[in-house]
Amino acid sequence: MTQDKQHKINLRSALITSLGLSLLLRADQWTTMAVAASSAITSKFVFKVGDKHFFNPANFGIISAVVLTPDAWVSPGQWGDDWWYGLLFAGTGGMILQKVGRWDTTVAFLSVYSTSEAIRNLWLGLTWDVYWHRLMSGSLLLFALFMVTDPRSIPNARVGRLVWAASIAILTFILRNNFFIPTAVFWALFALAPLTPLLDFLWSAPNFSWEGHKDEKI
Repeated sequence: MTQDKQHKINLRSALITSLGLSLLLRADQWTTMAVAASSAITSKFVFKVGDKHFFNPANFGIISAVVLTPDAWVSPGQWGDDWWYGLLFAGTGGMILQKVGRWDTTVAFLSVYSTSEAIRNLWLGLTWDVYWHRLMSGSLLLFALFMVTDPRSIPNARVGRLVWAASIAILTFILRNNFFIPTAVFWALFALAPLTPLLDFLWSAPNFSWEGHKDEKI
């Protein structure tokens, strides 16, 4: 029975990672995608504290492919900014987040990031069309709904998740607007992933389990 449950967990984890790589990463050679997939899988076993890995596997695979190969890239605008993309991603993401109970992380990230962009928009005197264009990105929504909410690599306690998501949003804002990095969200998550063990130490809570999961009250 234990082996059967573990087998199910591995299938779900592999599916989420493969979808993240397929939807967000672009490459000219199949070998580049193999590098990304191999790096993603390896990160689960190498970068661990206790029995928990702290790098998001898909994010680690994307960054590894971009750094280690000459033909990998991420196009933040590849999904466009049509309103129906938002509905599609919100619907599918909502079903998953309802299962894992990590809506708080998505809300914290989007709230802090959108507020920061709104303040910048007002400060520079830009039109609100510019503001909505910067927010209505399919890649940003995919990141907020699927990648930043990975229950196996983010902090366990709700307060830890809120601090962690807000930190990623602030770093994303800085990297995008001060250093003009269009893929800022992926670099921010990669840079701050090692904070997860520290936040788990500061605010303790049980590790997430796919089987019999119930969201904690903190």
